[in-house]
Amino acid sequence: MSFRGKLILALAAIGLVAVVGTYLLTARALEERFATFRKEERQVAAQELAQILGRFWEARGSWAGVDQLFRTRVEITVIRPGRMIRTSGTLGWFALLDREGRVVACAETSWLGRCTTDDPVLRERSQTLGIPILAGNQIVGTLVPIDPAALTPLEEEFLSSVRRAALASGAVALGLALILGTVLATHLVSPLRNLIHATERIAQGDLAHRVVVRTRDELGKLAQSFNRMAEALQRAEAARRQFLADVAHELRTPLAVIRGNLEALLDGAFPLTPESLAPVYEETLHLGELIEDLRTLTLADTGHLPLEREKVELGELVEGVVEAVRPVAKEEGVEVVLSREPNLWVSVDPRRIRQVLGNLLSNALRYSPPGSTITVSARRQGNEIWVSVQDQGPGIPEEDLPHIFERFYKADKSRAEGGTGLGLAIAKEIVAAHGGRIWAENSGGARFTFAIPAL
Repeated sequence: MSFRGKLILALAAIGLVAVVGTYLLTARALEERFATFRKEERQVAAQELAQILGRFWEARGSWAGVDQLFRTRVEITVIRPGRMIRTSGTLGWFALLDREGRVVACAETSWLGRCTTDDPVLRERSQTLGIPILAGNQIVGTLVPIDPAALTPLEEEFLSSVRRAALASGAVALGLALILGTVLATHLVSPLRNLIHATERIAQGDLAHRVVVRTRDELGKLAQSFNRMAEALQRAEAARRQFLADVAHELRTPLAVIRGNLEALLDGAFPLTPESLAPVYEETLHLGELIEDLRTLTLADTGHLPLEREKVELGELVEGVVEAVRPVAKEEGVEVVLSREPNLWVSVDPRRIRQVLGNLLSNALRYSPPGSTITVSARRQGNEIWVSVQDQGPGIPEEDLPHIFERFYKADKSRAEGGTGLGLAIAKEIVAAHGGRIWAENSGGARFTFAIPAL
């Protein structure tokens, strides 16, 4: 069964249970209230008849002739559509007992002569439901209902008509519930069908397909989430293709150099000397760096980048990296200045953090003109430790800032010689694996900062 059919069936079942439950509760409440009304009505009628019969006794001094009143049947005819209802007057509801408890008058002849002394049913009914008849201050008889639970034809017709009306209204309500349920089910299923169709399109490779969002309810939010997912998949697919193209390009260049030099050596164009083999060796080193960088990024993407955390004073670690770079910077005519605060304790993998700082310093050296200064700082900022590398180069073009940490992205193509184009991407992944963050900005040059949670 389809989801739409299940939903309609569920709504129909709920409507049916609601209608039946409402009918049963209404019928029960109506019968209880009607029984109470009948009891009160008959008590009032009995009180009035008791007064009339009391005056009859005062006029006659006995019950002689009272049976004529009870034998006289007053017919009340009520016409209903398609039927005629006949009911008797109120005297037909009661039996008259004299002072000895003997029935002296009743519309039901079978009751005549019954006495409370030998009829326990009559005695109990006389004691519980009997209405005393007074003549002066004396009790001269008792008025007892013949059958308190019996309904007159008019009362039966009234209750039947109410039940029929309740059933008819319940049927109408159930029909309306089915119609509204069908409309609601169609309204709910239509967006789901669109989502199913869109899912199939995405599975077939059409990552540009989107779902039209028409509502703001949960289904609309689901459609928005689906569109965001499809957009993320499209971006990821584009990034994957670009990444593969960049990897192929980066691998092609050193392989071409190695192949060309080896062919020249085999053809005898170059003599087999250390000088002719040096370019081949350098390109193999570059190829090895690229492969290692790709391995690191792959481990980071899968969440398996190994971290051997230790409690480290980050200022000392930064100072060690700066001292290792300082001789190289001096040869380039660049001065490296360090500013650090004490007691900057963190829990990190020292080797990975050195790799991050080494990439940032290598980047700064590449873009720093001779005679300039690179400033490295380590300081506490709230609950984090910030490490910044500031150069005095041309800075990063504003349009390149959002992409500077993407893989193989090189902001300044004319000055981006050397390196694999993965250094900043690797730095970002390593910092993120430590629960930190990294960013770049322009401030009299390029400034890269990464933040690590402090102990």
